[in-house]
Amino acid sequence: MLSVTVAQASSQAPRLNLVMRQKLQASQHLLGALVTSRWGELERQSLVLQRVTLDPAWAVLAEPEYARQTKAYVTALDSLVEAARRRDLEAAPQAYAAVTMSCVQCHRFVARRRLARGLQEPAHD
Repeated sequence: MLSVTVAQASSQAPRLNLVMRQKLQASQHLLGALVTSRWGELERQSLVLQRVTLDPAWAVLAEPEYARQTKAYVTALDSLVEAARRRDLEAAPQAYAAVTMSCVQCHRFVARRRLARGLQEPAHD
């Protein structure tokens, strides 16, 4: 069973890497759009990030907590889209900070979960 899990993870890795690069690129565009008040670009990049979460490679863990983390991320993006549509100079940076925090929290969760799984797996000699 372990070999099947490892094979699945390694076959998903290239697609997941692509998804994460797309996410990073869109996130960088978000910051640029935010600080220059390019509202249309801020909205577009927020929507790009929402679409990224729909890619099957996004689902790296089949756990309720991972689903909750994803929901928090999408909710923060919803707030950013709305702030961009309203051209809200106060709400947009707050929403951007929430997006960033939800992203960092999820990455921490996934890293900890993978570490815990790695420690639980039997050693192979």
